[in-house]
Amino acid sequence: MGELLGTASFPSGDVLLIDFGLLRLWSGDREPAPGPEVDFEIAGPDALEVAAGIDLAVVKGRYGFDLPEDGAPLAGKVAEVCRTTGLDASVRVLPRMPHHTRVRRLLDDAPGGVEVPFPGGWAVAVRGVPADRELRVLGERMDSGGPDARKWHSVWVECAEGTPATTVECGYVLVEEARLMFADPAALNGWRNDEPYDGRYDLVFWGADAETAAARVSASTVDDDGVYGWTGLTRDEAASRHGVLKGLEELRFRFDVRPHDDHYRVLRQMYRSPAESGTIEVAGATMTGWFTGWGDGAYPVYRDLAADGTLLRVRVELGAPEIVRRQRRFEELWFGDLAKLALVSARVARDGAPVTWLHREAPDNEEDSGWRVFAGDETQEYVDDAANCRLLPLRELIRADPGLEELLGHPAPAAFERAGPDVAFVPVPEAD
Repeated sequence: MGELLGTASFPSGDVLLIDFGLLRLWSGDREPAPGPEVDFEIAGPDALEVAAGIDLAVVKGRYGFDLPEDGAPLAGKVAEVCRTTGLDASVRVLPRMPHHTRVRRLLDDAPGGVEVPFPGGWAVAVRGVPADRELRVLGERMDSGGPDARKWHSVWVECAEGTPATTVECGYVLVEEARLMFADPAALNGWRNDEPYDGRYDLVFWGADAETAAARVSASTVDDDGVYGWTGLTRDEAASRHGVLKGLEELRFRFDVRPHDDHYRVLRQMYRSPAESGTIEVAGATMTGWFTGWGDGAYPVYRDLAADGTLLRVRVELGAPEIVRRQRRFEELWFGDLAKLALVSARVARDGAPVTWLHREAPDNEEDSGWRVFAGDETQEYVDDAANCRLLPLRELIRADPGLEELLGHPAPAAFERAGPDVAFVPVPEAD
């Protein structure tokens, strides 16, 4: 039994999992914004078989979306597959395909699930969810302790009760604004983005100097997390106060104008919900969005099926092992030991000379790693001149020379040297 995030309904029988911060780029049933790109279809008796043999990210099913007008990469791939397999297919230009049409066309060929590209990202669509009732959106937190304990491991739409017997991968959904939503793709034609229902806007700000800024501009808190500002402003009022905040350049804070649109309606609930989720109705369908907890990235989506093939869940894995590893790596590089500083010779940091000598001593402060890094050809006079030293995070060193990383975990005192850039480091016994 998972934790309830909200409910969703799918009158069309199709579900779309999408980063709803990107819905400003979603055309629905309208033609996409004009541009130099065109869409193509792989047509012919063996179109699906040929399409399956093409390894291009822009090709989904038998369609190629948002490609250059000449379509040369796709046409060349199709010709190559036909030549080597004896299959029969060709490429033809299509009128620009609205994004909801892309969902329907792709699901006609692959109802079990497919990635749907659109400018700025791609979503995942699945056909065959119950269309006659509200469905629960549930989630499970990470089962480990530590900083990840409250993050989502997985979130799903519950289509039927039962124990999954098989799991089928549907693709990966791209997250660019740290949020996701289960939505009916047809109902998204009614989604309002940057168009307030009531003509009103909120202007909020937060950050290190937000309280000082609030005192200067007579703003009040708008929630309990140190966010200040004004709610229910007209467009002119929002523009005027936005200009006042921009004038406080010496203070450290960030601000955001939030129109009372559908995006705002979901976010407003998410900011206040223990599950960081929100549910709204759009065009007769309910939709639930939530913060991923892991930030941006590509997350795998699955169908969980009962033994008889009944669809039980459409599920996105947010705490998959590769995602956890990526998050841990990010934290180590930017907030952990690899974010600490090393004293690096300018021969390495400025001139790009390879490292041939490094040693670690007791650090001078919390930000200091204790590592001192040299090219090995510096004179004592050179080293004694402070202008010839740089402070660099350890992550910058391993970016230039990945082989250094295995050395940097050694405790002080430690020292290593090598005879040249293509030679392995060896420990210096006197430092042990």
